[in-house]
Amino acid sequence: MANPRHLIVVAYDGSPESTSAMVWAAETASLMGRPLLAVTVGPRLGEGPFPEWDEERLIETHARAQDALKEAGVSDGVAEIRRGPVTSTLLEEAESAELMVVGSQGHGRIEGALIGSVSQHLARHATCPVIVVRRPTRPGPSRILVGVDDSGGSSAALKFACRRASLTREPVVALHGWRLPDLPMDKHGDVPEKVAHRILDEQRHLAEAVAGLSEEFPDVEIRAEAIPVAAPRVLVDGSVTASLVVVGSRGRGAFAGMLLGSVSQEVQTRAHCPVAIVR
Repeated sequence: MANPRHLIVVAYDGSPESTSAMVWAAETASLMGRPLLAVTVGPRLGEGPFPEWDEERLIETHARAQDALKEAGVSDGVAEIRRGPVTSTLLEEAESAELMVVGSQGHGRIEGALIGSVSQHLARHATCPVIVVRRPTRPGPSRILVGVDDSGGSSAALKFACRRASLTREPVVALHGWRLPDLPMDKHGDVPEKVAHRILDEQRHLAEAVAGLSEEFPDVEIRAEAIPVAAPRVLVDGSVTASLVVVGSRGRGAFAGMLLGSVSQEVQTRAHCPVAIVR
């Protein structure tokens, strides 16, 4: 299959996690009307400690990818083998993809395909949005969460979430998490005035971030919540009842360093549903 610009790519290594990624990618390809390419990555011929064993496994996994496409009911899709280092090979595929879908982890036998470090590297460096598929812990999730600050990446994440919601008919919940300083209450048991002002400021910033989205996406219900709790906890806790958590690749404030430090790692490794990292 030639890689058209509007193409969904899913990495498949035969693991249960990559099978979940295949199902998610197939459903999304159907919703978006996009072709689906399932990629299995293996070592180049003659490379690796057991090249004959690796080749046999690679061919078997490729056959399973073809079967998985059929089982998922994909009408416009194909499974192909790529050879080379997994991370760089998948990054090359992402350059011509609309979405890159990966499992949260997988087997480590085919060049370490889809182990956590690979999916994290893709999330940091791929040129298209990356979906790290994690199985929902509760059946019937009913909303899409998006982490919001006032950065450009946050704006892209909001629009991605709304486009998805317009297809799935789910509401979008824009969450702005921020850390409330440890301050004592006054003698009346009320929070200090400056803290009250901070809460109002954060709520106002969130309202400004989502302003105009209802006009752009009139068919999407958009809710906004500013919560004085650290951003990773807000997103991870909220993901229990979500079908997808969407974050920008970079941010400021509570989401500063997203995909560069502990926030992204915590969301990707602890979320209870798939996570989309958007550019």
